Amino acid sequence: MTKFSIAKIRELREYLSEGREWLNLLRKYPSFTSTDKELPIPVDFYYSSPADENLQTLRKTYDLDKITGQGSELDKIINLMTWVYLLALHANEPAIPTDRNAFSFIHMAKIENKAINCYMKTVILNEVYLSMGFFSRYTHLLPYYKEEESSHFVTSVFSHTLGKWILMDPDFGVYVKDTKGNILGVSEIRKGLVAGTPMRAVHTGRSYLKRKKIQIEQFMTKIDYFWFLSAFFFKIRCPKISKFNQDSDTNRVQYELIPKNYNDELLFTSKLERGKQIFFINNESMFWEKPLRR
Repeated sequence: MTKFSIAKIRELREYLSEGREWLNLLRKYPSFTSTDKELPIPVDFYYSSPADENLQTLRKTYDLDKITGQGSELDKIINLMTWVYLLALHANEPAIPTDRNAFSFIHMAKIENKAINCYMKTVILNEVYLSMGFFSRYTHLLPYYKEEESSHFVTSVFSHTLGKWILMDPDFGVYVKDTKGNILGVSEIRKGLVAGTPMRAVHTGRSYLKRKKIQIEQFMTKIDYFWFLSAFFFKIRCPKISKFNQDSDTNRVQYELIPKNYNDELLFTSKLERGKQIFFINNESMFWEKPLRR
């Protein structure tokens, strides 16, 4: 056996050990709560209207009506996610421009031909969805610890057809289904990871051969999309206001959903972090309430 093979085996063992650690942490803190305890802060989410001038310009500039297509609501949601996924390759730590909006990030991808990261693609997709009249918010998935070093961004979009929020991951070009073919949201995927429920990652925008190659690699290594997600599904953070160029606001607010019995002293308190105020809550039903445009 070559040294290369030994190194690969050791690496795989480390990966599998990490995966078990992440799942054990999720299972130690498996749920949130839906308590009706009165909150000292209002937990309200706001979503920009597609009539917003910047969102209208985004829709026209990139001919998003054509990309969206004439299919079902779910077809449209998936088509837009696939378009964003295919804009650029992934980069772990790209330089982030001052203007953090779809125009700026699409320019990096299409004009400067640069790779971009999950945060950038999520911002693009969130504003694309808003421009097409969907309720959408970017969703920051955080680990149990070392969240300043590593995390993951996805987009949560509300499907009126399904009556719930569903996850779209434009960095991987993935959405998730259960064994019955239902598309799942962040809350359902986290519960599935905790319970060990079978789920399927659907990869869009890739050729049949590339999808088969990915499946074979995952089968051989046991390292797949859900192994990756299990690291980052411990805490969930979303902005209070979902709109164009939202991260340019100096007084922006975000809510962080933390598991039941995890650092309860944080509940209903807040912290300032990189120009945003983060409030900690554990009411899952409130966090994923049906959206209203106000």
